[in-house]
Amino acid sequence: MRINICALIILVVALVGCNAEPTSPYPAPSAPPYPAPASLPYPGPNVAPPAALTPRAESLSQSLFQRAEQAQRQGDLDTAIDLYTQAIAADARYANAYYNRAVAFEDKGDAERAIADYTKAIQLDPKLVRAFYNRGILYHDQGKLDEALADYTRALEIEPNLPRVYNNRGLVYYDKGDYARAIADYTKALELDPGMSIAYLNRGLAYRKQNNRALAITDLEKHLQLEPNTPDRAQIEEWLRELKK
Repeated sequence: MRINICALIILVVALVGCNAEPTSPYPAPSAPPYPAPASLPYPGPNVAPPAALTPRAESLSQSLFQRAEQAQRQGDLDTAIDLYTQAIAADARYANAYYNRAVAFEDKGDAERAIADYTKAIQLDPKLVRAFYNRGILYHDQGKLDEALADYTRALEIEPNLPRVYNNRGLVYYDKGDYARAIADYTKALELDPGMSIAYLNRGLAYRKQNNRALAITDLEKHLQLEPNTPDRAQIEEWLRELKK
């Protein structure tokens, strides 16, 4: 997890910027407390391409997909992208190849191409939750809050029991200044995953914005209880001292 706490950096899957006063709690959308860069990872070689291909085309696309996935796991992103592109050429409807290529582009820092591939994957598979989620992370990172909110909400419509998505959507509501809805989403995330320490931190910061000192203290202390060795302990303790004055 990439966290910079010179104050609080604006930034957050698998199913696979610093101001004195932060505008959002961390972690930012691009720095999740889960596997990076994509919280929902690529599906892997066991995901077959769509049906109705000729046996030769299906075998070719699946073989290219598996080779690309192996290269991606080894960190050879350029090779992986090239192989996914070949798999797509063999089967233009291969949603998971677009998805995996998007993750590779995201690993290379090419957000625009990643978004384009996530979008194509969604067009081909409208229920591909991980694509909505990861595209939402990138939109949030770009400051496109409405687009990020829409993607997280759609992901939850498809699969409603994802605590990470509730936490991330809470970050969007926080950035929009809607602290009540942010708190509701962090609370839902904690109902689904009571050990999700980052949700306690984020909810505590939202309570702090509402000047609800007692609840902010409770949540920040709970976060420290769950993460006693967090590198951000000094900053959190400073917030606690401020809240207890």
